[in-house]
Amino acid sequence: MSEVNVTVRQDHRATVRDIASQALVSIGTVSRVLNNYPNVEPDLRHRVMRAVSELGYTLPRRGRNGMAEAGLVEGASSQPEQTQKIKHVAFCCRDGASPLTSDASNSYFHRMLRGVEAECCRHDLHLIYRIIDDQDNELEQIRRMLLESRTDALLLINFISHDLVAGLHQLGLPAILVDHISLDLPLDVINSENYQGAVRAVSYLVEKGHHRIGFVHGLPHYTIQSRFDGYRRALEDAGIGFDWRQVVPGDLTLEGGIAAAKYVVQKNLECTAYLCSNDPTAFGFIQGLRAQGLQVPLDISVVGFDDLEGARLISPTLTTVRANTEEVGRMAVRKLLERVNFPDLPVTQTLLYTSLVERESVRSLA
Repeated sequence: MSEVNVTVRQDHRATVRDIASQALVSIGTVSRVLNNYPNVEPDLRHRVMRAVSELGYTLPRRGRNGMAEAGLVEGASSQPEQTQKIKHVAFCCRDGASPLTSDASNSYFHRMLRGVEAECCRHDLHLIYRIIDDQDNELEQIRRMLLESRTDALLLINFISHDLVAGLHQLGLPAILVDHISLDLPLDVINSENYQGAVRAVSYLVEKGHHRIGFVHGLPHYTIQSRFDGYRRALEDAGIGFDWRQVVPGDLTLEGGIAAAKYVVQKNLECTAYLCSNDPTAFGFIQGLRAQGLQVPLDISVVGFDDLEGARLISPTLTTVRANTEEVGRMAVRKLLERVNFPDLPVTQTLLYTSLVERESVRSLA
């Protein structure tokens, strides 16, 4: 990724938040422009860069290790800031995302935790594991618990409640959002490329000759909504009209997938293919279709999302979008250390690449 280089004399040190306010855009948009992301409207990019110039904002340089160097604002010291030390990192997740349960759907988070553990070990960090109720009614108790456990920094995993995330941010500890986003909080985000992964999956189905493509939905969460948005965008790009009747309710579990299959048959939706919001849903959906007397992929094609271990074991083997959640965990720790050592870097959103894994659950109609 190329770097935007802007060097303008300034009388004070402008912040990313100042730029967002001046340009009337979100902090996330400023971050994408400063990091030269391609998915920014030209008008927004122009407004951000104009604000950069007007405010005299100077981008930090990137060193050979990929981390920004401190002390680069004109008039500031040329020496890097002293490296801060952290020892205790809290892996905070809501109960529904706990990787320590026996629920197969949580193997997604188990892989993420594995990546976090490996990177913490590499940097000699002590990992604290905390399950937090995704509500804000016990916020003070949660904050007290984290402080009493000598937590130095936070990894906030897959939360739904914005108020809870905002309350934890108020602790003043370095924090990274993982599998979530909050545009009005100055927090770095690490995520899989959910939107583009869904676009890729639906485009694949279209190439296979499918034109009636449904979506099995999940929880009201940013990650799942991004996948749904990608599904809609791919239909539009293919000239296929979006129809809410082809959106099937689900809850990201195997049982929810079974119920979704029953719903499809009862409503006689007549889609030839479905993108499921995650793999456990797809596992249950295939099982439920079989119970309703339908065969995959002969009668209905199915695509999942995440590429969990069971995708290679189910019959037929599942075509799915692979998300490297172990690397998401590793990247989250690396970004946390970068934020601790260089707190004035622009807030960024990092998306890790997803890829389509073609197996047996899709039939070609072309």
